[in-house]
Amino acid sequence: AWSLWGLQKGAEFIDPVLKHTSSTTEIIRCLKIGLLCIQEDAASRPTMSTVVLMLANNPVDIPMPGQPAFVQGNSVESTEELSAGMGCGSTFNSAR
Repeated sequence: AWSLWGLQKGAEFIDPVLKHTSSTTEIIRCLKIGLLCIQEDAASRPTMSTVVLMLANNPVDIPMPGQPAFVQGNSVESTEELSAGMGCGSTFNSAR
């Protein structure tokens, strides 16, 4: 997703099935929000309340995401780094 986004070709990441059932603009908006949620610096990630506002299509200025830390060409460095990006700025808690 990031590689295409960085080339300004985010629309190419969209599943063809979704192109016929959803707004491309809305899907790109969700992709942008998702990329913000996996920023390396936690301070750069939106809070969950901000994500909810963004997804609610409120007139919120959505910043441009930077390159996620775990992107190396077309591969992911490790699953630990993937896990660290879960939760859009919050930590995953498996305790119930």
